[in-house]
Amino acid sequence: MVFKLAPFLAQSAPGVGVLGGIVGGSATLAKHIRARKNGETEMTDSDIAKDTLKETAGAGVATAFSAVVVGIVGGGLVVSLGTAFAAAVAGKYAWDRGLERLAKE
Repeated sequence: MVFKLAPFLAQSAPGVGVLGGIVGGSATLAKHIRARKNGETEMTDSDIAKDTLKETAGAGVATAFSAVVVGIVGGGLVVSLGTAFAAAVAGKYAWDRGLERLAKE
């Protein structure tokens, strides 16, 4: 029996958030790998791991928030896509600003 991860995760907002975290974290790590390969960064392995973890969590939170907001707002395909995008941007923005405030304290 084959386990189908994406349909399983798509059944709930937290599950959608996990999927968003996987995608966001993967994109961040790929960016760091490319930058290191091209000599564009001097980040240590530890710095890369920390940033990837931070971005994974932020993408997951933003994606879950987006899923909840789309569920509340409803609407057709275009409205849902626009709402999902706007809510994800707002969620990621709030996540990043929150981490900046914590870092200052």
